[in-house]
This record gives sequence, structure tokens and C-alpha cells, in this order.
Amino acid sequence: MIYLLLILFPLAAAAGAFILRRDSTLAGWAGVGAVTAELWLALTAPVNQPARLLDVSVNYNELSQLFLTTFCIGGLAMTLLAAVRPEGEYFVAALLLILGLSAAILILQEPFVVASLLFLASLLGGLQLVDQPADSPVLMQPHTIGMALKYTLLVALGGVLLLIGFVLATAFTGQLASTGPVLTHTIFALLLIGFCIRVGLLPFHLWLPDVLDEAPPPTIFVQLGLLTALSFPVLLVALQTQPQLLVGNSSGQRLMLGLGFLSALGGGALALAAAHTRRAIGYLAVANMGLLATGLAMTNAAGVGAALLGALSHVLGLTLIALGLALLEQPVPGRREQAGAMRERPMAALALLLGVLLLLGVPPFSGFLPKLLLFSAVAGESGVVGLLVGGALVLNGVAGARLLSQALLRPSEAPTTRSLFSDDLDRLAVVAVPYAPRAVLVVIVLLAILSIVVGVWPQPVITLIDEAMRGLPFLSR
Repeated sequence: MIYLLLILFPLAAAAGAFILRRDSTLAGWAGVGAVTAELWLALTAPVNQPARLLDVSVNYNELSQLFLTTFCIGGLAMTLLAAVRPEGEYFVAALLLILGLSAAILILQEPFVVASLLFLASLLGGLQLVDQPADSPVLMQPHTIGMALKYTLLVALGGVLLLIGFVLATAFTGQLASTGPVLTHTIFALLLIGFCIRVGLLPFHLWLPDVLDEAPPPTIFVQLGLLTALSFPVLLVALQTQPQLLVGNSSGQRLMLGLGFLSALGGGALALAAAHTRRAIGYLAVANMGLLATGLAMTNAAGVGAALLGALSHVLGLTLIALGLALLEQPVPGRREQAGAMRERPMAALALLLGVLLLLGVPPFSGFLPKLLLFSAVAGESGVVGLLVGGALVLNGVAGARLLSQALLRPSEAPTTRSLFSDDLDRLAVVAVPYAPRAVLVVIVLLAILSIVVGVWPQPVITLIDEAMRGLPFLSR
């Protein structure tokens, strides 16, 4: 069965990457080949052929294909980055394991199973936070270890809440419709809090600032991009099997809308006040996920479509941001940089710029359509909801403009490498070592083209999402 191959192939490739872990270059290129093969499988596997495996429903639908394809594109960029510059010793193996678990989450249709797999994937993401390159001369700092422990405890709490919610929803399936709203509200609150902790929505974002300060860019992609977007299909599985948790649950919908708007507005405000680029990026990601959560809470076709399409664009944006941060932070011996990154490292600046624009939803890139669908979803709501969405978008836009101005236009605060000879030699042009390999630059260009193509011609993606949404029983018609 090809569905099993989608799950087991990256797990087997992870074992090979683990064996090659001491040679980061070889492990990285092996990871590139494995993720490329998984991408081909994701694109060519037949869809909508449901089956049973060990008494668990199995199906690979259009939505699963879109998510897995997007995850593989981001994973391909990160493994390529690991092949050309040192990353953690176990980074490639852990990433392949997470991709395999992601495929299982997207294919399996059992809520308890997918919640358990998300919990395991999150713990693997925590392992990446304390991972260092092979033969690294630098010891792990105590505050980095503390950050990893804090992250692990918080995502473990979120995972446990999701598991408890799924167990209760399964055990009391027959009673949800007859015992009144108390049981339904309790189970939905457990699921929602677990989801918010995993995604990092306000006020459950306590793990986010430390992760952004300490983690390398590829790990930031895994945490803020892949794992946060993967939480949406997990929540959809719960709502698909137990639609009564949200259908008719006006209190739950209002709670989800409130947390989404709090994150959208609060994340934008925190990004505007952030003094460091990494934290500003993280808070913009939180604000974007808050907007997607509000779309899901509206339970209409436009809102759910905005959440699903926005999650895909979110992953693509974090991929570009991770590439941009990695190239901007890459030290190059002998290079004199006295201008802003837009002039000194234009391709790295382009990656960061496009990634932030995707999060903000600026046309003509692929992040624009989810924001447009979100406005369409709130058209039938009260004027307050529309004002909150508009205010969040404006606030996030201002914060994003400030972030890009600081990161790309201002000169670097890091000291430059100066000649050991006279000041006259310092005035000469320095022949600089390229700051990025050609392969990474080609990936940035291809991702930029993909974001523009999907933004200008989104109909194929919209058609696939519409096909997938037809099977969602909680969707209001």
C-alpha cells in the first residue's frame, strides 16, 4: 500500500541519516534525496482511496496531499541548508522522523492516534533545540538547556490536554448530544487549550520567545512552520469525527474567536515593540496563526478555506524566513559589510522579505488570498468582527514594515573584519567570499516564483481545498 510507503519511507531514511550523522554534509545530501523522493510520492500517490489498517481508518485526500507537499518543500530547503552549512548532528534524522510522523497524521483518521503522533513530533522538535553540530568546539549554554526544558514541558502539557480531550470525546460520543452543554464545553476547552499551547497563541505563547532567541533558523522553521501548521489537521480530525464539539457550541466558537483576535492583535503589538528581529518574526507568526484560528472558528466555507490555505502559506513563508535568517547570520571571513542587508546580501534579504510578506498577506503573493477569504468570511458577521480583522491586518502590516526596515535597511551592528595593515588598505574593495552557495540561492528563487504563481493563479489549490472541505461535517452551509 502506497500510503504505508508515504509513512515508512521517511522513517527508514531517518535511520540512514542517523548512521551518517557524524558527516553533516553527507547526511544533509542524503536527506535532500530522501525528502525529494517523499515529495514525489506525495504528488503521485492516489487520493481518496479509504481503507482500514489495524482497525484504523486510512485515507489520503486532497488536503493531506497539499499539506504533505508543502511540508516536503520546506523540508527539502532545510535539508539542503544542512548539507551546505553545519547544523545539528541529529537535525536531518529528526526532520525526516517528523516528516514521517506528519504523513501518518495526515493519512490516519483516528483522533487519539493523530494526537499521540503530534505529541511525539513535538518532543522530537524539542530534541533539535539542544542539538549541536558534530565535533562542535562550543559547549551547550545553560540557558539553552533551560529553554529546551521549558519548551518540552509546555508542549507536553499541550499534548496531554489534547490526548485527554480526544479520549473523553471518544468515550462520551453518545452522551455529547444528550447530556447538555457542560460536557461538550469541557472537552472542547481541553482541545482548544492544547491546540493554543502547541501553536503558541496568546496567552499560551510562553515557549516562543526563548525558542526564537536560541534556536538555529532550520529549527525555527520546524517549530513555527511545520509543527504549528500540522496542528490544524489534527484539530480538523477531531471536529470531523465529533462535529458536535463545535456545531451549535456558540460559547466555544466565541472563545476560539476571542483567543484568535487576542493573538492577532497582541502578536502584532508585541512584534511592533520587539527590539530584536527574531522575536518580531515570532510574534508576527503568532499574529498570523491567530487570524487563521479565527477563520476556523467561523465554521463557514470562506473562513475554513482561509485557515487551511493560510496554514500552507504560513509554512512557505517560514521556509523563506529560515533561509533568509540563516544566510544573514552566516559569518563570512574577510567580508566588509557597512550597508544594510538589502545591499550587502540581496538574496538573503529577498528571502526574508518574501517570507514576511507572505505572513502579512501582501499581494500578489500566495499569502494574500487567505486574508481576502477571511474578509469574505466576516462579511456576514457583526461590524466589530470586521473591524478587529482589519485592525489586526493594519497593525501587523506596520509591525512587518518596521521589522523589514530594521533587518534589511540598517547597517549591521556586528563589528566588521578590518585589515591588520594600514587604513589605506581598508578603503580598497574587499573581494568577499560568497555568503551563500548557489544551490540555496536557486531554492530561494524557486520558492519566490512558487509564491507568486500560487498568488496569481490560485485556482488549482482552491479546487483541491474545496474538494477536501466537502467532507467536513461541522462546516456551515
